[in-house]
Amino acid sequence: MATVGERIKARREELEWKQDDLATKAGISKSFLSDLENGKRNVGADKLLDIARALSLSLDYLMTGKDAPKKTKQQPAEEVQIPKALAEFAGDEGLSFRQAIALLEMQNQIIAHRSSTKKGDLDKVDWQKFYEAVKEFL
Repeated sequence: MATVGERIKARREELEWKQDDLATKAGISKSFLSDLENGKRNVGADKLLDIARALSLSLDYLMTGKDAPKKTKQQPAEEVQIPKALAEFAGDEGLSFRQAIALLEMQNQIIAHRSSTKKGDLDKVDWQKFYEAVKEFL
């Protein structure tokens, strides 16, 4: 089974990027990326999210190897729509854009894994309650 670093390296090579390219796009150092790809370092949730976004991969895929990559190098990243209720909550709490996106991605991944839950209205989510439940992972 491939490691997180091996999945990152495989996707980077699939995109025909050098380590410098990914490091710049993800806001990390090349030496950190090299160590990560070679299994010499672990990565925290915040950096993993930055790497996942740069590679157009889900956190699920990077962490577990499931949910094969859906993007190819010809496809641009999709525009993210932040629900009004989340934007208001993030503003009130002083959350960064990255934290707001992370909350939205977590909520969407939870919904995707519950077969009985429909996509639903993300403006009806109790973002305060959800944030309190997951803030240690942000």
